[in-house]
Amino acid sequence: SYCCTAPPCSWNGGMADKGATGNVACDHYNNWRSDVALMQSMGLRHYRFSLSWPRLVPTGRIADGVNRRAVAFYNGLIDALLASGIEPYVTLYHWDLPQALLDPPNQLGWWSRDQATGQPNGQILPEFLAYADACFKEFGDRIKFWFTFNEAWTFTFLASGFGKAPGLPQLSNMSRDPYIAGHNVLNAHAQAVDLYRRKYQKIQGGKIGITNNCDWREPKSTDPDDIAAAERAVEFTLGWFADPIFGDSGDYPPAMRRLYGERLPTFTDKERRLLKGSSDYFGLNHYATGWAAHAKEPGADTAYAKVTEAGLPQATSQWLFAAGWGLRKLLNWVDKRYRRPIIYVTEGGWSTDEDNWQTGLSDRQRLMYYANYTASLRQAIYEDNCDVRGYFAWSLMDNFEWNSGYRERFGTTFNDFAFGKDPNAPGNNEKGHPTAGRQVRVRKSSSCWLEAVWTGNALVHPNGPVFLGCVASTVFEGRFANAKEHSCLRSITVDEGWKTGRIYGVDGAMGGPCDGRSDTLWGPVEANFSGGTVVADFSTKGGSNNLSGYWNRARGSIEWGDGTTWLAQSSAEKPAQQGGNPLKHTEVPAAVLRK
Repeated sequence: SYCCTAPPCSWNGGMADKGATGNVACDHYNNWRSDVALMQSMGLRHYRFSLSWPRLVPTGRIADGVNRRAVAFYNGLIDALLASGIEPYVTLYHWDLPQALLDPPNQLGWWSRDQATGQPNGQILPEFLAYADACFKEFGDRIKFWFTFNEAWTFTFLASGFGKAPGLPQLSNMSRDPYIAGHNVLNAHAQAVDLYRRKYQKIQGGKIGITNNCDWREPKSTDPDDIAAAERAVEFTLGWFADPIFGDSGDYPPAMRRLYGERLPTFTDKERRLLKGSSDYFGLNHYATGWAAHAKEPGADTAYAKVTEAGLPQATSQWLFAAGWGLRKLLNWVDKRYRRPIIYVTEGGWSTDEDNWQTGLSDRQRLMYYANYTASLRQAIYEDNCDVRGYFAWSLMDNFEWNSGYRERFGTTFNDFAFGKDPNAPGNNEKGHPTAGRQVRVRKSSSCWLEAVWTGNALVHPNGPVFLGCVASTVFEGRFANAKEHSCLRSITVDEGWKTGRIYGVDGAMGGPCDGRSDTLWGPVEANFSGGTVVADFSTKGGSNNLSGYWNRARGSIEWGDGTTWLAQSSAEKPAQQGGNPLKHTEVPAAVLRK
Protein backbone atom coordinates (compact mmCIF):
# COMPACT_ATOMS: atom_id res chain seq x y z
CA SER A 1 0.00 0.00 0.00
CA TYR A 2 1.07 3.57 -0.68
CA CYS A 3 -0.28 4.57 2.73
CA CYS A 4 2.05 4.85 5.71
CA THR A 5 0.35 3.41 8.77
CA ALA A 6 2.74 4.59 11.49
CA PRO A 7 5.37 7.34 11.81
CA PRO A 8 8.06 8.00 10.90
CA CYS A 9 7.07 7.66 7.25
CA SER A 10 9.68 7.62 4.51
CA TRP A 11 10.19 10.90 2.71
CA ASN A 12 8.82 11.58 -0.73
CA GLY A 13 11.34 11.18 -3.55
CA GLY A 14 10.71 14.75 -4.67
CA MET A 15 11.93 16.28 -1.41
CA ALA A 16 14.96 18.53 -1.83
CA ASP A 17 15.20 18.94 1.94
CA LYS A 18 15.35 15.24 2.79
CA GLY A 19 13.60 14.36 6.02
CA ALA A 20 11.95 17.77 6.49
CA THR A 21 8.27 17.48 7.35
CA GLY A 22 5.29 19.63 8.23
CA ASN A 23 4.67 17.67 11.44
CA VAL A 24 5.43 20.70 13.61
CA ALA A 25 6.41 23.43 11.12
CA CYS A 26 5.57 26.83 12.71
CA ASP A 27 3.73 25.11 15.57
CA HIS A 28 0.80 27.41 14.78
CA TYR A 29 -1.59 24.84 16.23
CA ASN A 30 -0.16 25.56 19.68
CA ASN A 31 0.90 29.18 19.08
CA TRP A 32 -2.15 30.63 17.34
CA ARG A 33 -2.94 33.02 20.20
CA SER A 34 0.59 34.39 20.05
CA ASP A 35 0.41 34.60 16.26
CA VAL A 36 -2.82 36.61 16.45
CA ALA A 37 -1.04 38.93 18.89
CA LEU A 38 1.73 39.29 16.30
CA MET A 39 -0.81 40.21 13.63
CA GLN A 40 -2.50 42.64 16.00
CA SER A 41 0.84 44.33 16.73
CA MET A 42 1.31 44.83 12.99
CA GLY A 43 -2.07 46.51 12.54
CA LEU A 44 -3.06 43.70 10.19
CA ARG A 45 -6.62 43.83 8.87
CA HIS A 46 -6.79 40.86 6.46
CA TYR A 47 -5.34 37.37 6.93
CA ARG A 48 -5.52 34.45 4.52
CA PHE A 49 -5.16 30.88 5.77
CA SER A 50 -6.33 27.41 4.82
CA LEU A 51 -8.29 24.72 6.60
CA SER A 52 -6.71 21.28 6.74
CA TRP A 53 -8.96 18.52 5.43
CA PRO A 54 -6.92 15.74 7.16
CA ARG A 55 -6.99 17.64 10.47
CA LEU A 56 -10.75 18.15 10.37
CA VAL A 57 -11.62 14.78 8.81
CA PRO A 58 -8.65 12.43 9.37
CA THR A 59 -9.85 9.70 7.00
CA GLY A 60 -11.24 12.20 4.49
CA ARG A 61 -14.71 10.70 4.92
CA ILE A 62 -17.29 12.61 6.96
CA ALA A 63 -19.04 9.31 7.70
CA ASP A 64 -16.01 8.31 9.78
CA GLY A 65 -16.36 11.38 11.97
CA VAL A 66 -15.15 14.97 12.34
CA ASN A 67 -12.30 15.85 14.68
CA ARG A 68 -13.97 18.16 17.20
CA ARG A 69 -10.61 19.30 18.58
CA ALA A 70 -9.78 20.59 15.09
CA VAL A 71 -13.12 22.38 14.91
CA ALA A 72 -12.39 23.99 18.28
CA PHE A 73 -8.95 25.07 17.08
CA TYR A 74 -10.32 26.81 13.98
CA ASN A 75 -13.20 28.37 15.91
CA GLY A 76 -10.74 29.81 18.41
CA LEU A 77 -8.52 31.18 15.66
CA ILE A 78 -11.40 32.69 13.68
CA ASP A 79 -12.99 34.27 16.74
CA ALA A 80 -9.65 35.73 17.88
CA LEU A 81 -8.99 37.20 14.44
CA LEU A 82 -12.38 38.86 14.31
CA ALA A 83 -12.03 40.15 17.88
CA SER A 84 -8.75 41.75 16.77
CA GLY A 85 -10.38 43.42 13.76
CA ILE A 86 -8.78 41.01 11.26
CA GLU A 87 -10.89 39.64 8.38
CA PRO A 88 -10.26 35.94 7.64
CA TYR A 89 -9.94 34.77 4.02
CA VAL A 90 -10.23 30.99 4.08
CA THR A 91 -9.15 28.30 1.60
CA LEU A 92 -10.75 24.87 1.75
CA TYR A 93 -7.91 23.00 0.05
CA HIS A 94 -4.24 23.95 0.01
CA TRP A 95 -2.76 20.62 -1.13
CA ASP A 96 -3.14 18.50 2.03
CA LEU A 97 -5.07 15.47 0.81
CA PRO A 98 -6.23 12.88 3.39
CA GLN A 99 -4.01 9.86 2.97
CA ALA A 100 -6.91 7.39 2.86
CA LEU A 101 -8.21 9.02 -0.32
CA LEU A 102 -4.98 8.38 -2.23
CA ASP A 103 -4.08 4.71 -2.01
CA PRO A 104 -3.49 3.28 -5.50
CA PRO A 105 -4.84 1.34 -7.20
CA ASN A 106 -8.17 1.58 -5.37
CA GLN A 107 -8.15 5.23 -4.28
CA LEU A 108 -6.65 7.66 -6.77
CA GLY A 109 -7.59 11.00 -5.22
CA TRP A 110 -7.75 13.77 -7.82
CA TRP A 111 -6.26 11.42 -10.42
CA SER A 112 -9.23 8.99 -10.48
CA ARG A 113 -10.53 7.81 -13.85
CA ASP A 114 -12.83 5.28 -15.43
CA GLN A 115 -10.72 2.22 -16.12
CA ALA A 116 -12.55 1.49 -19.35
CA THR A 117 -12.61 4.95 -20.93
CA GLY A 118 -9.72 6.66 -19.14
CA GLN A 119 -11.95 9.68 -18.49
CA PRO A 120 -11.98 11.42 -15.08
CA ASN A 121 -14.70 9.93 -12.90
CA GLY A 122 -14.69 12.23 -9.85
CA GLN A 123 -14.24 9.42 -7.34
CA ILE A 124 -13.20 11.92 -4.67
CA LEU A 125 -15.94 14.48 -5.29
CA PRO A 126 -18.57 13.18 -2.80
CA GLU A 127 -16.02 13.26 0.00
CA PHE A 128 -14.77 16.74 -0.92
CA LEU A 129 -18.33 18.09 -1.07
CA ALA A 130 -19.14 16.58 2.32
CA TYR A 131 -15.98 18.19 3.74
CA ALA A 132 -16.85 21.56 2.15
CA ASP A 133 -20.40 21.33 3.49
CA ALA A 134 -19.08 20.69 7.01
CA CYS A 135 -16.75 23.72 6.76
CA PHE A 136 -19.52 26.02 5.53
CA LYS A 137 -21.77 24.80 8.34
CA GLU A 138 -19.17 25.09 11.10
CA PHE A 139 -17.43 28.33 10.14
CA GLY A 140 -19.51 30.08 7.49
CA ASP A 141 -21.40 32.28 9.93
CA ARG A 142 -18.14 34.23 10.38
CA ILE A 143 -16.22 33.63 7.13
CA LYS A 144 -17.17 36.06 4.38
CA PHE A 145 -14.42 35.19 1.87
CA TRP A 146 -14.01 31.58 0.75
CA PHE A 147 -11.63 29.98 -1.75
CA THR A 148 -12.22 26.39 -2.83
CA PHE A 149 -8.71 25.56 -4.07
CA ASN A 150 -5.26 27.09 -3.98
CA GLU A 151 -3.12 26.71 -7.12
CA ALA A 152 -4.71 23.72 -8.81
CA TRP A 153 -1.96 23.93 -11.49
CA THR A 154 0.68 23.25 -8.85
CA PHE A 155 -0.91 20.24 -7.18
CA THR A 156 -1.98 18.67 -10.49
CA PHE A 157 0.68 19.57 -13.08
CA LEU A 158 3.76 19.74 -10.85
CA ALA A 159 2.51 16.83 -8.75
CA SER A 160 2.30 14.57 -11.79
CA GLY A 161 6.00 14.26 -12.39
CA PHE A 162 7.68 17.58 -11.51
CA GLY A 163 8.58 16.99 -7.88
CA LYS A 164 5.52 18.08 -5.95
CA ALA A 165 3.76 15.47 -3.84
CA PRO A 166 2.48 12.91 -4.40
CA GLY A 167 4.57 12.41 -7.55
CA LEU A 168 3.68 8.71 -7.75
CA PRO A 169 5.21 6.91 -10.74
CA GLN A 170 1.87 5.39 -11.72
CA LEU A 171 0.30 8.89 -11.76
CA SER A 172 3.12 10.73 -13.51
CA ASN A 173 2.27 10.45 -17.18
CA MET A 174 2.63 14.13 -18.04
CA SER A 175 0.67 13.76 -21.24
CA ARG A 176 -2.55 12.76 -19.42
CA ASP A 177 -2.42 12.65 -15.62
CA PRO A 178 -2.32 16.41 -14.89
CA TYR A 179 -5.41 16.97 -17.02
CA ILE A 180 -7.39 14.15 -15.44
CA ALA A 181 -6.60 15.60 -12.02
CA GLY A 182 -7.32 19.16 -13.15
CA HIS A 183 -10.66 18.09 -14.61
CA ASN A 184 -11.73 16.48 -11.32
CA VAL A 185 -10.62 19.56 -9.40
CA LEU A 186 -12.61 21.93 -11.62
CA ASN A 187 -15.76 19.85 -11.21
CA ALA A 188 -15.19 19.70 -7.45
CA HIS A 189 -14.84 23.48 -7.38
CA ALA A 190 -18.02 24.03 -9.37
CA GLN A 191 -20.04 21.66 -7.21
CA ALA A 192 -18.73 23.17 -3.97
CA VAL A 193 -19.63 26.67 -5.15
CA ASP A 194 -23.06 25.47 -6.24
CA LEU A 195 -23.57 23.92 -2.80
CA TYR A 196 -22.54 27.12 -1.03
CA ARG A 197 -24.72 29.34 -3.18
CA ARG A 198 -27.80 27.14 -2.83
CA LYS A 199 -27.51 26.30 0.86
CA TYR A 200 -25.48 28.96 2.64
CA GLN A 201 -24.71 32.17 0.74
CA LYS A 202 -28.05 33.91 1.24
CA ILE A 203 -28.07 33.13 4.97
CA GLN A 204 -24.38 33.69 5.73
CA GLY A 205 -23.74 36.57 3.35
CA GLY A 206 -20.30 35.45 2.19
CA LYS A 207 -18.61 35.17 -1.20
CA ILE A 208 -16.72 32.28 -2.75
CA GLY A 209 -14.14 31.79 -5.49
CA ILE A 210 -10.94 30.01 -6.41
CA THR A 211 -7.26 30.98 -6.45
CA ASN A 212 -5.14 30.08 -9.48
CA ASN A 213 -1.50 30.87 -10.11
CA CYS A 214 0.61 32.03 -13.01
CA ASP A 215 4.01 33.53 -13.72
CA TRP A 216 4.05 36.11 -16.48
CA ARG A 217 5.60 35.16 -19.80
CA GLU A 218 6.89 38.08 -21.83
CA PRO A 219 7.67 37.48 -25.54
CA LYS A 220 11.43 37.34 -25.95
CA SER A 221 11.20 39.32 -29.18
CA THR A 222 8.68 40.96 -31.48
CA ASP A 223 8.66 37.85 -33.65
CA PRO A 224 5.01 36.69 -33.98
CA ASP A 225 6.08 33.15 -33.11
CA ASP A 226 7.55 34.33 -29.79
CA ILE A 227 4.43 36.39 -29.08
CA ALA A 228 2.24 33.35 -29.72
CA ALA A 229 4.47 31.14 -27.58
CA ALA A 230 4.22 33.56 -24.64
CA GLU A 231 0.43 33.68 -24.99
CA ARG A 232 0.17 29.89 -25.02
CA ALA A 233 2.39 29.60 -21.95
CA VAL A 234 0.00 31.82 -19.96
CA GLU A 235 -3.14 30.23 -21.42
CA PHE A 236 -1.95 26.69 -20.68
CA THR A 237 -1.19 27.58 -17.06
CA LEU A 238 -3.80 30.14 -16.00
CA GLY A 239 -6.35 29.79 -18.79
CA TRP A 240 -6.48 26.03 -18.21
CA PHE A 241 -8.25 26.61 -14.88
CA ALA A 242 -9.69 30.10 -15.43
CA ASP A 243 -11.36 29.81 -18.86
CA PRO A 244 -13.93 27.20 -17.76
CA ILE A 245 -14.97 29.47 -14.87
CA PHE A 246 -14.58 33.02 -16.18
CA GLY A 247 -14.83 32.45 -19.94
CA ASP A 248 -17.93 32.34 -22.12
CA SER A 249 -18.12 28.64 -22.89
CA GLY A 250 -17.43 26.83 -19.61
CA ASP A 251 -14.60 24.99 -21.36
CA TYR A 252 -10.82 24.94 -21.71
CA PRO A 253 -9.01 27.45 -23.94
CA PRO A 254 -9.53 26.68 -27.65
CA ALA A 255 -5.77 26.53 -28.21
CA MET A 256 -5.51 23.77 -25.62
CA ARG A 257 -8.30 21.85 -27.31
CA ARG A 258 -6.50 22.10 -30.66
CA LEU A 259 -3.06 21.05 -29.41
CA TYR A 260 -4.06 18.49 -26.79
CA GLY A 261 -6.74 16.69 -28.77
CA GLU A 262 -8.10 13.61 -26.99
CA ARG A 263 -5.70 14.06 -24.08
CA LEU A 264 -7.91 16.85 -22.73
CA PRO A 265 -11.08 15.53 -21.04
CA THR A 266 -14.50 16.83 -21.99
CA PHE A 267 -17.16 18.43 -19.83
CA THR A 268 -20.82 17.48 -20.01
CA ASP A 269 -23.31 20.26 -20.73
CA LYS A 270 -24.37 20.19 -17.08
CA GLU A 271 -20.77 20.50 -15.90
CA ARG A 272 -20.18 23.47 -18.21
CA ARG A 273 -23.25 25.26 -16.91
CA LEU A 274 -22.13 24.69 -13.33
CA LEU A 275 -18.57 25.84 -14.05
CA LYS A 276 -19.38 29.01 -15.93
CA GLY A 277 -19.49 31.93 -13.50
CA SER A 278 -18.66 29.75 -10.49
CA SER A 279 -16.53 32.40 -8.75
CA ASP A 280 -17.40 35.71 -7.15
CA TYR A 281 -13.86 37.02 -7.67
CA PHE A 282 -10.61 36.12 -9.38
CA GLY A 283 -7.98 34.86 -6.94
CA LEU A 284 -4.46 35.14 -8.39
CA ASN A 285 -1.13 33.97 -7.00
CA HIS A 286 1.81 35.57 -8.81
CA TYR A 287 5.52 35.58 -8.04
CA ALA A 288 7.75 35.63 -11.10
CA THR A 289 8.35 36.54 -14.76
CA GLY A 290 10.31 34.98 -17.62
CA TRP A 291 10.97 35.46 -21.34
CA ALA A 292 9.17 33.09 -23.71
CA ALA A 293 10.41 32.14 -27.17
CA HIS A 294 8.96 29.76 -29.72
CA ALA A 295 10.32 26.22 -29.41
CA LYS A 296 10.28 23.35 -31.90
CA GLU A 297 9.56 20.83 -29.15
CA PRO A 298 6.18 20.93 -27.36
CA GLY A 299 7.59 20.79 -23.83
CA ALA A 300 5.82 19.28 -20.83
CA ASP A 301 2.88 21.68 -21.17
CA THR A 302 2.64 21.44 -25.01
CA ALA A 303 2.96 25.23 -25.22
CA TYR A 304 5.92 25.10 -27.65
CA ALA A 305 7.58 27.76 -25.54
CA LYS A 306 11.10 27.96 -24.15
CA VAL A 307 11.34 30.14 -21.04
CA THR A 308 14.51 31.95 -19.93
CA GLU A 309 15.15 34.59 -17.30
CA ALA A 310 18.24 36.50 -18.44
CA GLY A 311 18.62 39.88 -16.77
CA LEU A 312 16.02 39.29 -14.04
CA PRO A 313 17.01 39.14 -10.35
CA GLN A 314 16.70 35.68 -8.81
CA ALA A 315 15.60 34.67 -5.33
CA THR A 316 16.86 31.59 -3.50
CA SER A 317 14.14 29.55 -5.23
CA GLN A 318 15.38 28.31 -8.57
CA TRP A 319 12.12 29.34 -10.28
CA LEU A 320 11.66 32.83 -8.82
CA PHE A 321 12.81 35.72 -11.03
CA ALA A 322 11.36 39.12 -10.18
CA ALA A 323 9.81 41.80 -12.40
CA GLY A 324 7.11 44.04 -10.96
CA TRP A 325 5.98 44.96 -14.45
CA GLY A 326 5.17 41.29 -15.03
CA LEU A 327 2.48 41.46 -12.37
CA ARG A 328 1.00 44.55 -14.02
CA LYS A 329 0.90 42.83 -17.40
CA LEU A 330 -0.67 39.70 -15.95
CA LEU A 331 -3.37 41.74 -14.20
CA ASN A 332 -4.16 43.43 -17.51
CA TRP A 333 -4.27 40.03 -19.25
CA VAL A 334 -6.85 38.81 -16.69
CA ASP A 335 -8.78 42.07 -16.86
CA LYS A 336 -9.14 41.99 -20.65
CA ARG A 337 -9.64 38.26 -21.17
CA TYR A 338 -12.32 37.89 -18.50
CA ARG A 339 -14.03 41.27 -18.83
CA ARG A 340 -12.82 43.07 -15.73
CA PRO A 341 -13.43 40.70 -12.84
CA ILE A 342 -12.81 41.64 -9.23
CA ILE A 343 -9.24 40.48 -8.53
CA TYR A 344 -7.52 39.55 -5.30
CA VAL A 345 -3.79 38.91 -5.59
CA THR A 346 -3.73 36.17 -2.97
CA GLU A 347 0.01 35.43 -2.95
CA GLY A 348 3.30 37.01 -3.87
CA GLY A 349 6.70 36.88 -2.23
CA TRP A 350 10.47 36.45 -2.27
CA SER A 351 12.62 33.63 -0.89
CA THR A 352 15.95 33.84 0.94
CA ASP A 353 18.06 31.26 2.74
CA GLU A 354 19.19 32.85 6.03
CA ASP A 355 19.21 30.42 8.94
CA ASN A 356 19.58 32.87 11.83
CA TRP A 357 17.78 36.03 12.85
CA GLN A 358 20.96 38.11 12.98
CA THR A 359 21.19 37.97 9.18
CA GLY A 360 17.54 37.25 8.42
CA LEU A 361 15.91 40.36 9.87
CA SER A 362 17.39 42.78 7.35
CA ASP A 363 15.64 41.35 4.27
CA ARG A 364 16.31 44.20 1.87
CA GLN A 365 15.68 42.10 -1.25
CA ARG A 366 12.23 41.07 -0.06
CA LEU A 367 11.38 44.64 0.91
CA MET A 368 12.34 45.90 -2.56
CA TYR A 369 10.39 43.06 -4.17
CA TYR A 370 7.23 44.20 -2.39
CA ALA A 371 7.97 47.86 -3.11
CA ASN A 372 8.30 47.17 -6.83
CA TYR A 373 5.35 44.80 -7.05
CA THR A 374 2.94 47.00 -5.11
CA ALA A 375 4.01 50.00 -7.21
CA SER A 376 3.16 48.03 -10.36
CA LEU A 377 -0.08 46.90 -8.73
CA ARG A 378 -1.00 50.51 -8.11
CA GLN A 379 -0.33 51.33 -11.77
CA ALA A 380 -2.63 48.49 -12.82
CA ILE A 381 -5.38 49.93 -10.62
CA TYR A 382 -5.09 53.65 -11.29
CA GLU A 383 -3.61 53.80 -14.77
CA ASP A 384 -5.04 50.64 -16.34
CA ASN A 385 -8.36 50.51 -14.48
CA CYS A 386 -7.97 46.91 -13.27
CA ASP A 387 -10.38 46.12 -10.43
CA VAL A 388 -7.88 44.82 -7.88
CA ARG A 389 -9.25 44.72 -4.32
CA GLY A 390 -6.32 43.32 -2.35
CA TYR A 391 -2.76 42.00 -2.24
CA PHE A 392 -1.62 39.28 0.19
CA ALA A 393 2.08 38.81 0.89
CA TRP A 394 3.41 35.26 1.18
CA SER A 395 3.92 34.92 3.96
CA LEU A 396 3.28 36.06 7.51
CA MET A 397 6.27 34.04 8.72
CA ASP A 398 8.84 31.53 7.52
CA ASN A 399 7.20 28.12 7.17
CA PHE A 400 7.39 24.66 5.64
CA GLU A 401 7.94 25.26 1.92
CA TRP A 402 6.78 21.88 0.64
CA ASN A 403 9.54 19.98 -1.19
CA SER A 404 12.05 22.72 -0.28
CA GLY A 405 11.36 22.12 3.40
CA TYR A 406 13.09 24.79 5.50
CA ARG A 407 15.90 25.67 3.10
CA GLU A 408 13.91 28.58 1.67
CA ARG A 409 12.29 31.31 3.73
CA PHE A 410 9.44 33.42 2.36
CA GLY A 411 8.30 34.94 5.64
CA THR A 412 8.09 38.62 6.46
CA THR A 413 8.62 37.46 10.04
CA PHE A 414 11.69 35.41 10.93
CA ASN A 415 10.79 32.16 12.63
CA ASP A 416 13.27 30.38 14.86
CA PHE A 417 12.00 26.83 14.37
CA ALA A 418 13.97 25.48 17.36
CA PHE A 419 15.27 22.68 15.17
CA GLY A 420 15.93 19.42 16.94
CA LYS A 421 14.85 15.81 16.76
CA ASP A 422 11.29 14.94 15.79
CA PRO A 423 10.66 11.26 16.56
CA ASN A 424 7.82 11.23 14.05
CA ALA A 425 10.01 12.46 11.17
CA PRO A 426 12.34 10.34 9.03
CA GLY A 427 16.12 10.62 9.03
CA ASN A 428 18.42 12.80 11.11
CA ASN A 429 17.96 16.15 9.40
CA GLU A 430 18.73 18.46 12.31
CA LYS A 431 17.69 21.52 10.29
CA GLY A 432 14.55 19.89 8.94
CA HIS A 433 12.81 18.98 12.18
CA PRO A 434 11.18 21.93 13.98
CA THR A 435 10.20 21.32 17.58
CA ALA A 436 7.25 22.59 19.59
CA GLY A 437 7.18 24.88 22.59
CA ARG A 438 10.26 27.09 22.07
CA GLN A 439 9.80 28.77 18.70
CA VAL A 440 10.29 32.54 18.45
CA ARG A 441 9.03 35.02 15.82
CA VAL A 442 10.81 38.30 15.04
CA ARG A 443 9.60 40.74 12.39
CA LYS A 444 11.81 41.46 9.38
CA SER A 445 12.26 44.81 7.64
CA SER A 446 9.76 43.81 4.94
CA SER A 447 7.06 43.29 7.56
CA CYS A 448 7.60 46.77 8.98
CA TRP A 449 7.55 48.29 5.49
CA LEU A 450 4.28 46.53 4.66
CA GLU A 451 2.82 47.82 7.92
CA ALA A 452 3.74 51.37 6.90
CA VAL A 453 1.91 50.82 3.61
CA TRP A 454 -1.32 49.37 4.94
CA THR A 455 -1.59 51.66 7.95
CA GLY A 456 -0.93 54.73 5.80
CA ASN A 457 -2.94 53.38 2.85
CA ALA A 458 -0.25 54.63 0.50
CA LEU A 459 2.99 53.40 -1.02
CA VAL A 460 6.05 54.27 1.05
CA HIS A 461 9.50 54.86 -0.42
CA PRO A 462 11.87 52.28 1.11
CA ASN A 463 14.56 54.96 1.48
CA GLY A 464 12.31 57.88 2.32
CA PRO A 465 11.70 59.68 5.61
CA VAL A 466 8.27 58.10 6.20
CA PHE A 467 9.59 54.56 6.58
CA LEU A 468 11.27 54.28 9.97
CA GLY A 469 12.21 50.61 9.75
CA CYS A 470 11.53 48.14 12.53
CA VAL A 471 11.83 49.15 16.17
CA ALA A 472 14.85 48.32 18.29
CA SER A 473 14.53 46.49 21.59
CA THR A 474 14.99 49.81 23.38
CA VAL A 475 11.22 50.37 23.06
CA PHE A 476 10.64 47.82 25.82
CA GLU A 477 12.58 49.82 28.42
CA GLY A 478 10.08 51.56 30.66
CA ARG A 479 6.83 51.36 32.56
CA PHE A 480 3.58 49.82 31.32
CA ALA A 481 -0.01 49.44 32.46
CA ASN A 482 -2.20 46.41 31.95
CA ALA A 483 -4.84 47.52 29.43
CA LYS A 484 -7.58 45.74 31.40
CA GLU A 485 -6.51 47.16 34.74
CA HIS A 486 -4.64 50.44 34.30
CA SER A 487 -3.89 50.82 38.00
CA CYS A 488 -1.56 47.80 37.94
CA LEU A 489 1.82 48.71 36.53
CA ARG A 490 4.63 46.66 35.01
CA SER A 491 8.22 47.68 34.55
CA ILE A 492 10.74 46.34 32.08
CA THR A 493 14.48 46.83 32.41
CA VAL A 494 16.72 45.95 29.48
CA ASP A 495 20.38 45.12 29.99
CA GLU A 496 23.22 46.69 28.07
CA GLY A 497 23.25 45.12 24.64
CA TRP A 498 19.44 45.05 24.56
CA LYS A 499 19.13 41.26 24.39
CA THR A 500 18.22 40.32 27.96
CA GLY A 501 16.38 41.94 30.82
CA ARG A 502 13.81 41.58 33.57
CA ILE A 503 10.14 42.31 34.11
CA TYR A 504 8.56 43.40 37.39
CA GLY A 505 4.96 44.05 38.23
CA VAL A 506 2.25 44.67 40.74
CA ASP A 507 -1.14 42.92 40.86
CA GLY A 508 -4.22 43.78 42.84
CA ALA A 509 -5.82 41.47 45.35
CA MET A 510 -7.99 38.74 43.83
CA GLY A 511 -7.18 40.02 40.35
CA GLY A 512 -8.82 43.37 41.06
CA PRO A 513 -7.45 46.92 40.79
CA CYS A 514 -4.26 47.97 42.51
CA ASP A 515 -4.87 50.22 45.53
CA GLY A 516 -1.38 50.62 46.96
CA ARG A 517 -2.31 48.70 50.12
CA SER A 518 -3.12 45.05 49.39
CA ASP A 519 -1.15 44.71 46.15
CA THR A 520 1.26 41.89 45.36
CA LEU A 521 4.65 42.75 43.92
CA TRP A 522 6.26 40.20 41.63
CA GLY A 523 9.46 39.76 39.70
CA PRO A 524 11.99 39.57 38.40
CA VAL A 525 10.79 37.60 35.39
CA GLU A 526 13.63 36.87 33.00
CA ALA A 527 13.14 38.13 29.44
CA ASN A 528 14.93 38.05 26.11
CA PHE A 529 14.62 40.66 23.36
CA SER A 530 15.08 40.80 19.62
CA GLY A 531 13.82 43.75 17.65
CA GLY A 532 10.14 44.19 18.44
CA THR A 533 9.81 40.79 20.14
CA VAL A 534 10.09 40.01 23.84
CA VAL A 535 10.01 36.45 25.17
CA ALA A 536 9.53 35.99 28.90
CA ASP A 537 9.33 33.13 31.39
CA PHE A 538 6.18 33.69 33.45
CA SER A 539 6.18 30.17 34.93
CA THR A 540 6.79 31.58 38.45
CA LYS A 541 3.44 33.37 38.08
CA GLY A 542 1.65 30.30 36.78
CA GLY A 543 1.98 31.35 33.15
CA SER A 544 3.90 30.21 30.10
CA ASN A 545 7.65 29.68 30.33
CA ASN A 546 8.00 30.96 26.75
CA LEU A 547 5.45 33.74 26.29
CA SER A 548 6.03 36.07 23.35
CA GLY A 549 5.04 39.71 23.20
CA TYR A 550 5.16 42.05 20.19
CA TRP A 551 5.59 45.80 20.08
CA ASN A 552 2.60 47.62 18.61
CA ARG A 553 4.00 50.83 17.18
CA ALA A 554 0.61 52.43 16.53
CA ARG A 555 -0.64 51.94 20.09
CA GLY A 556 2.67 52.12 21.93
CA SER A 557 1.94 48.80 23.55
CA ILE A 558 3.02 45.18 23.92
CA GLU A 559 0.60 42.59 22.53
CA TRP A 560 1.19 39.38 24.47
CA GLY A 561 0.50 35.87 23.26
CA ASP A 562 -1.89 35.21 26.14
CA GLY A 563 -4.21 37.96 24.91
CA THR A 564 -3.15 40.68 27.34
CA THR A 565 -1.99 44.14 26.29
CA TRP A 566 0.45 46.36 28.17
CA LEU A 567 0.24 50.07 27.39
CA ALA A 568 3.39 52.19 27.59
CA GLN A 569 3.15 54.98 30.17
CA SER A 570 4.88 57.85 28.42
CA SER A 571 4.68 60.16 31.45
CA ALA A 572 6.13 57.65 33.88
CA GLU A 573 9.68 57.97 35.12
CA LYS A 574 12.26 55.66 33.62
CA PRO A 575 12.54 52.69 36.02
CA ALA A 576 15.70 51.92 37.89
CA GLN A 577 18.14 49.60 36.15
CA GLN A 578 18.96 47.57 39.26
CA GLY A 579 17.98 47.09 42.87
CA GLY A 580 14.98 44.75 42.76
CA ASN A 581 11.45 45.61 41.72
CA PRO A 582 11.52 49.25 40.56
CA LEU A 583 7.82 49.55 41.37
CA LYS A 584 8.40 48.79 45.05
CA HIS A 585 9.73 52.28 45.76
CA THR A 586 7.46 54.19 43.39
CA GLU A 587 6.01 57.08 45.36
CA VAL A 588 2.93 57.72 43.25
CA PRO A 589 -0.48 58.01 44.93
CA ALA A 590 -2.83 55.11 44.19
CA ALA A 591 -5.42 57.51 42.77
CA VAL A 592 -2.94 58.58 40.11
CA LEU A 593 -2.07 54.97 39.28
CA ARG A 594 -5.75 54.21 38.72
CA LYS A 595 -6.20 57.02 36.17
